[in-house]
Amino acid sequence: MINWIYQADDREHDSALQFEESLSKRYLPLAQKAGFDFRILQAGEIITSCLGGPVLRYRGEDLLSTRQCYIAEDLSRRPQGLQHMRAIYRTIYSSDSVLLNRSISGPDYLERDKLALLQHAAGLGVPTLKTISVPAEKYARRVIPEVRCYLGNGPYIVKPRELGMGVGVLKIETDQQLETAIDIVSTTGTGYIVQPFLPHSADMRVFVVDGRVVTSLSRKPRPGGYLASISQGGSLEVNDDHLQVEEWCNTVAESLNAEFLCIDWLMTDSGPILNEWSTASAGFTVLPEPQLTLLADAFFGWIKRKFEEGN
Repeated sequence: MINWIYQADDREHDSALQFEESLSKRYLPLAQKAGFDFRILQAGEIITSCLGGPVLRYRGEDLLSTRQCYIAEDLSRRPQGLQHMRAIYRTIYSSDSVLLNRSISGPDYLERDKLALLQHAAGLGVPTLKTISVPAEKYARRVIPEVRCYLGNGPYIVKPRELGMGVGVLKIETDQQLETAIDIVSTTGTGYIVQPFLPHSADMRVFVVDGRVVTSLSRKPRPGGYLASISQGGSLEVNDDHLQVEEWCNTVAESLNAEFLCIDWLMTDSGPILNEWSTASAGFTVLPEPQLTLLADAFFGWIKRKFEEGN
């Protein structure tokens, strides 16, 4: 069984139902073809505890009483939701079940913290986006002169440090907009970063499985938009542009001992620039054939191996 755990309370009721229906429709056939079942669980229905060992109670059942696979990122838009997801993540990780999004070695924050992962990649000599973190609350405006000095006069992208799918991402055109955006994000309780907005032809996601680049997809914003995420209305195409970054992808994956990694690149006129990466929760079911089957076989083959090896 592959269990996908998410924070339903981060979404409106209808949106959560649509998310579950879409996710199940896309993943269930692929999982079953590989010999797995697949289900989606809402985090709010789960109670974590230590009763002589890790316990993950769901509707009266301890899920960890049998060995299963999980995708459970410790992410949420709400502080208490985040703490609950972290408890779920850590409870699974301390059990003998398989936490699929824990597919790298090293600190777990390198799965999701955009500032930390760019710092890691820059240390490897990989071209990365300049990135400045916004200080908390009343100190937030101190970032503004830093941004002007090191990122130029804009435009900028202001986005959460530890969320995905284009949530909470702002494109900033003017100094006044920057000041207002910083004032707003300082009240959210969420860490934010500022990056330059770089014109680019595509946002390319490269899929690395067991240390091997398998395929990629290139995403483009909808007309008039600036977010390339498919969940935000972006379009996609498949090409061989990943050959341009294959060596860098291998360098990053090797440094993290990554088993499954999705590495996102901005394809600019001056060359590819690393934007961020993610692990097993990153979507790939939008790929066309034959790339979808190629990646699904690699993805579920990796899961099967991990499960059988007891990792």
